[in-house]
Amino acid sequence: MSIIETMFGLCTNLLVVMFLVFLAITSVVSLHGIRPSLSSSSLAHRTAVKAGVCIKVASKVKGLGAFATSDLKVGDYIGEYTGEKLTRRQVQARYWGKREKNGQDLSWEGSRSRRGQGITGNYVLEMKDGSFVDSEDADLSSWCRFMNHAKEGTTPCNVKAFDRISAGDELLVFPQFFAIRDIEAGEELLWDYGPLSDVAQSCKASP
Repeated sequence: MSIIETMFGLCTNLLVVMFLVFLAITSVVSLHGIRPSLSSSSLAHRTAVKAGVCIKVASKVKGLGAFATSDLKVGDYIGEYTGEKLTRRQVQARYWGKREKNGQDLSWEGSRSRRGQGITGNYVLEMKDGSFVDSEDADLSSWCRFMNHAKEGTTPCNVKAFDRISAGDELLVFPQFFAIRDIEAGEELLWDYGPLSDVAQSCKASP
């Protein structure tokens, strides 16, 4: 075998190795870093259509966002942040790295990977009863997962999440959103990702 053939063989093998490494890296990033693209047939997208909410690109930085398609009044019910209910132990293993993953956790991770769902932990909300709502899996979540952040008290912030409807009610299973000011059709629906509020009495929608 000539030197040229040997060098060509080495270069070919190197390219194959580099390609495999690239695939491995992009696979990990898609799960743990960058949000993957979601199918329009996912539950999150279907619930948006049913609710009359438009899901489209908000910006290059934010990615997708949720937009009102009709005028809304302060106090109007917006939607519910549904998803998987997780325990603290599950969150510790699956997202925080504070507990070793068991068979159930690994099976959950494999399911996310096969269906192209991310594992960033950016969609996990802690409820006041100590449970967690994980809305990252678009096949199991409502359209509310698409709403982006805006600091409460600023003009862009027009929606607020509550884990109670009134002071006497028990904690809700999932956080619910209400309009905290009048919202015009075409506006992006934005809420503060800070702690959930205790009571939604002042913003409760009319029955």
